[in-house]
Amino acid sequence: MKKIILLSLLVSFISFGQTRYWTSYNFTVEPQNEAAVYKLVDDYFKSNPTSENVNAYLYENHFKDSGNNYSHSFIWAGTLDGMGSQYAPRQDKDWELLLTKLTQHIDEFHSATMGNTVVYQGDNKPIQRYFYLDVEDQTKYLMAFKKYLKFRPKDRQVLLGGFSAGRSPDGESHWIIVGFDDMKSAMDPGAYRRTNAQAQKAWDEYRKNRGETRLVRSGLRIMLGSW
Repeated sequence: MKKIILLSLLVSFISFGQTRYWTSYNFTVEPQNEAAVYKLVDDYFKSNPTSENVNAYLYENHFKDSGNNYSHSFIWAGTLDGMGSQYAPRQDKDWELLLTKLTQHIDEFHSATMGNTVVYQGDNKPIQRYFYLDVEDQTKYLMAFKKYLKFRPKDRQVLLGGFSAGRSPDGESHWIIVGFDDMKSAMDPGAYRRTNAQAQKAWDEYRKNRGETRLVRSGLRIMLGSW
């Protein structure tokens, strides 16, 4: 996996027990080549579907800071066994051809990252805000995060996980994804707390009890395809 292609999973329930794993390839494509890149990836997976233990995703990195300024991400995500099989050495002429064609459309390769997902709630959403965090006490943070989950709107996707390789010098240790059905909801994600005193109280307790936490960076990505 060279020049192809952050973060995410297709799950329709809350889970704390089964850890999932992901790899992310981040790169920049000029606007005139975006449609071609999508078509190449979509055509490949139509002929070469993913296994039931692994999913593939293509995202546009829509709102981002200057240190995170790539245009797209390609992500593999799945079980440990599924991801192990995905990366097992094998001859795949269709995949090699896809990589060759994609390389011709990629303007710049940005980074590659690997990690896990330990909490996930809700269906996969097309609009996703992401947050990279530097967490001092991961046990305390996870307990506070899980406790607040029941107050989050049921129509949202929520993921929490960590980085195991490819971390930047900025020091992120964990990440959160909050997914939405539309941009309006993504622009004001805390609106539900203004009309729900119980949720606001629980949010204040979550922030108090999660331990020392620093926001490293944030952004918003748009899912272009999932396979």
